[in-house]
Amino acid sequence: MKLIAINPPTRSFSRWLTDEEIGRVLAHKRGWRQAPDGSVLAGKIRKNRVAASLEQLGAAAVARGWASRPRVEPSDSSGPTHMMWGIIDARTDAEIAEELGGHL
Repeated sequence: MKLIAINPPTRSFSRWLTDEEIGRVLAHKRGWRQAPDGSVLAGKIRKNRVAASLEQLGAAAVARGWASRPRVEPSDSSGPTHMMWGIIDARTDAEIAEELGGHL
């Protein structure tokens, strides 16, 4: 199975990122890869499945408070997305996969 490198989104954090784009940012920063079925895998030798898709990874990150968006309605999508890097960087790949398991 050939894994695909995940590139960061081309849009800026000065606008709201979609769940898929948040998942893309997290996966790129952690060096995770994407399987042909769309799932996100961590690890070079022993592949741990982190999420079923980049969109699920991003949605779970928002639900866990690892990323946030302004809560202003109605939204014109102009608010910034904030990533909580300290929370993310303090966890191993296995810990993240275990924590996100409940959100998949």
